[in-house]
Amino acid sequence: MNEGIKSVNAQFTSGTRKKAAAWVLPEECPIAICIDGETEKGETYAVMLATPLDLIDFAYGFCISEGLVKAADAIITIQQKPVKDGIELHVKLSDQAYDRFQIIERRRRLAGASGCGVCGLTSLSHIVEELPKINSSLTIPIAAVQKAKAQLRDHTPLNQSSFSVHAAAFANKDGDILLVREDVGRHNALDKLCGALTQQDIDISQGFVLLTSRFAYELAQKCIKFGVPIVVSISAPTTMAVNMAKKANMTFAAFDGESDLMVFSSADRLV
Repeated sequence: MNEGIKSVNAQFTSGTRKKAAAWVLPEECPIAICIDGETEKGETYAVMLATPLDLIDFAYGFCISEGLVKAADAIITIQQKPVKDGIELHVKLSDQAYDRFQIIERRRRLAGASGCGVCGLTSLSHIVEELPKINSSLTIPIAAVQKAKAQLRDHTPLNQSSFSVHAAAFANKDGDILLVREDVGRHNALDKLCGALTQQDIDISQGFVLLTSRFAYELAQKCIKFGVPIVVSISAPTTMAVNMAKKANMTFAAFDGESDLMVFSSADRLV
């Protein structure tokens, strides 16, 4: 059985009969992101629930999309350490990047301590922060987007086994899928994808991202920070995500049925 999923014993019932059965479920466990300096031991920044696959990709993507580092070269090493209750990812930053991270972390704690308890820097200010503009002349044929959607099933083994995980895919201009990452969390899948693209030095500005999940604000925010010019989701967006895409000049579209697209922002990039 594939890593990332497990067979679990259950009981099948149709109302009139019962029998022992097995069901394939995705794995989910706590993943602690620990930020260290070159010479200074840090502490846990966040604990996420995620599928324990492609975790180095996840750490890279998370650190960049959350603004903990400006670029991947600020990360010296990432070590994966199994612990009793989950997995720790120890991210070692350069001294300069670690000093910047500590300033960010102090601001986050101050805002959280002095606010109402739910609207510190980790929530409200992250939502309303200024995001960069997407300056891209890239155009993608709608047929290429449809081609990528048709291919996606063959690139999502976890979901084909468990029917309960999200996927984030990157496809080139021709609609050929180059990378896919899966996770129980939609934002985790996107972080894993962007982290993998960064490590493999694939130019994210020369293709598009295809998502299986609802396109909510946190996904829009992450895509904008990574400079993704075109995003397409199989599920619908939220109003905040659409507004963010418009403001950042990022093309966003969602499938309206099997092949038709509803384009919400910067429609000129889809031809």
